Amino acid sequence: MIQLVRVDDRLLHGQTLYAWVPFLKADAVVIASDDLDRDAVLRAVRYVLTGMELRVIVKNVDDAVKEIHTEGLADSRVMLVVSDLRDAMRLYKGQVTFRSLNIGNIHHMARGRKVSRSVILNSQDEKIIEEFERLGVAIDIREIPTSSPVPYQKR
Repeated sequence: MIQLVRVDDRLLHGQTLYAWVPFLKADAVVIASDDLDRDAVLRAVRYVLTGMELRVIVKNVDDAVKEIHTEGLADSRVMLVVSDLRDAMRLYKGQVTFRSLNIGNIHHMARGRKVSRSVILNSQDEKIIEEFERLGVAIDIREIPTSSPVPYQKR
């Protein structure tokens, strides 16, 4: 069962592994991204996860939708990570439904509105967040589970 869907342009790093995974008691992390070299990511993940009991699945977005619906994850506590809001919406429209979306790290340094220390949104991001809100998905902006969420305010 999906415990958390997180948008994080850094995908898998310390905040994910050492803050969110233990907080959620996750035993699986699904990384959904079309822009990754799957093999390189898995090599790095295996090195980082030495000694941890955590299943990491790296898929493109369409294959991640299929993976989430398999029986193999039915009994798992899953954290689903995407690199941007477009991919989060693709998952949602692919029948990976969720009630809350955590936004942890988005960095549009050249142009964008800073809404927290680690989240800078561009106009496309803002439109997607507003669509999620219309769909009834709560927006949770925070880096780690112990920090207070930053309320999203429309531009």
